[in-house]
Amino acid sequence: MDGPLITAWTIRLALIGLMVCIVLRMVRPWWAISEGIQRVIWTASCVLFLAHIAAGMHYYHDWSNAAAYADTAQQTYDKLKVRFGGGIYVNHCMAILWVADVLWWWIAPQGYAGRSPRYEQWLIGFFLFIAFNGLIVFKEGPLRIAGVIGFTVLGLVWLAVHFLPTPRPQLAESPK
Repeated sequence: MDGPLITAWTIRLALIGLMVCIVLRMVRPWWAISEGIQRVIWTASCVLFLAHIAAGMHYYHDWSNAAAYADTAQQTYDKLKVRFGGGIYVNHCMAILWVADVLWWWIAPQGYAGRSPRYEQWLIGFFLFIAFNGLIVFKEGPLRIAGVIGFTVLGLVWLAVHFLPTPRPQLAESPK
């Protein structure tokens, strides 16, 4: 597999994992999947995102942040007519936040479970903002269509979760 394919597929798989984790978090009251499985998917997605950044830096920018900044500025100009390369730092920020979140979940799972819902909403919102821009604003063709489908599914799941009644826990029947 060559550099462009590695770079493309690491981000595609990372984004699929991100979307799966978000759906699993939303449907938790209806479909309980083990926290361990969710943590593994979240961690693997983070590792794939880091691999995407590393592949991009290696295969496209020769490990030069200045080259990555210039390329990002050119892509932004081509799409939005604004010369801004700071998106590279936004990606790096996402990587740092994701790694910190993964480490928190592995090192202190009880503390992670007790985190503020606002923290999770902010983090997921930030990640979705990056994914939306990466898939829908800056891509075309099949990748943009996949992004629209993915975000539509997330939106439909969110609507279902917010408008369906939360299931009540079933009490076990006593043996006769």
